[in-house]
Amino acid sequence: MGQDARVRYSKMIIQSNFVSLLKQKPMNKITVKELCEMADINRATFYKYYMDVYDLMDKIEEEILKELHETMRNSILDGIGKTLVKLLEKMKENGSLYITLFSENGDTKFPLKVFQMCYMEFAAYINRQFPHLSQTQRAWIYVYTAQGSSGILNYWINDGMAESPENVASFIEQLISSTLKSSIV
Repeated sequence: MGQDARVRYSKMIIQSNFVSLLKQKPMNKITVKELCEMADINRATFYKYYMDVYDLMDKIEEEILKELHETMRNSILDGIGKTLVKLLEKMKENGSLYITLFSENGDTKFPLKVFQMCYMEFAAYINRQFPHLSQTQRAWIYVYTAQGSSGILNYWINDGMAESPENVASFIEQLISSTLKSSIV
């Protein structure tokens, strides 16, 4: 059964005001009192749903990771390129949120969480492509390609997502494909 409309509204107002504050300052400088004043709610309402601002950040990240994972699972059979496009489109839909979370004020571990989630889906692809390599070598392939992709993704997000998801995904896919073809025998 879904959440009551008041619960959804309270969480939404808390989260949106938290993200607004996060645009202005680091998470460790945001207080529950300040957030509650901005959201025009009492502290009891906040503590009904979250232990502190770090718990709030974790919950926001969990929702995002769940949404990205569902997007990925629904498109992975279409290939890496189309999957990347779908993921980037999903990120662009909530561009302001991603720009904030990937900023210096956000959780510095969040990009890593995104790529760890992606590993679960891409690992099967890598295993099929390189069955002759050891599990460690296949993990190295993922780490190598994920770190490069992560850099491109961070740049794209911090640059305001100006390029289209299709252009970014195509570029990442070309880099990954040419790197893997030329370096693994």
